[in-house]
Amino acid sequence: MTKNDDVLVITGAGGIGQAIARRQGPGKHILFADISEDNQAAAAAALKDLGHRVNTQRVDVSSRESVHALAEKAAELGNVTQVVHTAGVSPVQAPAATILAVDLLGTALVLEQFGRVIAPGGAGIVISSMAGHMFPPFDPDQEHALATRRPTSCSPCRS
Repeated sequence: MTKNDDVLVITGAGGIGQAIARRQGPGKHILFADISEDNQAAAAAALKDLGHRVNTQRVDVSSRESVHALAEKAAELGNVTQVVHTAGVSPVQAPAATILAVDLLGTALVLEQFGRVIAPGGAGIVISSMAGHMFPPFDPDQEHALATRRPTSCSPCRS
């Protein structure tokens, strides 16, 4: 591993994350992050068996400190060229508060923290769920707050 390695970060070690790692991972250092250490260990083992270079780190995407530590780890591994955010929960898995913390806040935190470390020319993608449509509508004040919030970006533009 050298600082010149391209790093692919994947949050969520489930089936989607593993499929993306198999497709995008050749020639890159893969950093798998998941709240479940068992899931990420199984995903890493399967990918290592296929010849990929893989590290893992536990992450709670609803925690700024946890996502910050993940971004720092990724930057230590090399040039963060790809960030794929697949972590999420559905109404079958968790209550509404957890869904909002993981799916909404978690996405914002991943974009914010990786926006600081992504390499020039790097890219990020969010694979989201349809869980949001299952909630009752927000009240007008909540809608306005969400609509006027400054978006965060994982784009390679630097100011």
